[in-house]
Amino acid sequence: MTIFRTAALLFIIFSTAPTVLFLQPADAAEPSDHASDAMDLTGEWEIQEEDKSYTATLDKNGNGPYTWQDGRITTLGIADRKWNGTWQQPGNDREGSFELLLSEDGREASGVWWYTRVGDRKNIPPRQWGGTYVWKRLNAGSSTSASHP
Repeated sequence: MTIFRTAALLFIIFSTAPTVLFLQPADAAEPSDHASDAMDLTGEWEIQEEDKSYTATLDKNGNGPYTWQDGRITTLGIADRKWNGTWQQPGNDREGSFELLLSEDGREASGVWWYTRVGDRKNIPPRQWGGTYVWKRLNAGSSTSASHP
């Protein structure tokens, strides 16, 4: 009887155990080399915030400079049209993260941005201070759709 109880207990433990995911911390994140598998982001993008607009020039992986405060976009990943990344602005000593949802055709995106650092202050709660924006592709690289069928 003991073997059956042990087997039943092991079955219950392993069938109801939570799945553990290991995520890379945001401060250790690296630019994505896999973004091109999902969407080619090459081109110029107009970024429209509530009070200003500026232009980003991105490579196929979604990395590149933008014209506000000598900024730079770094894409961390794209999955199911959800685009995640970071931004840095040396011009006013700020940085943060963003999350966008790309349109089906990859020509527009909308979402939110937030601060992770302002000057020496690094204890900013994620997603608490920031805003919304809309991205529109002004021109595109060779492909704006998925690179694999």
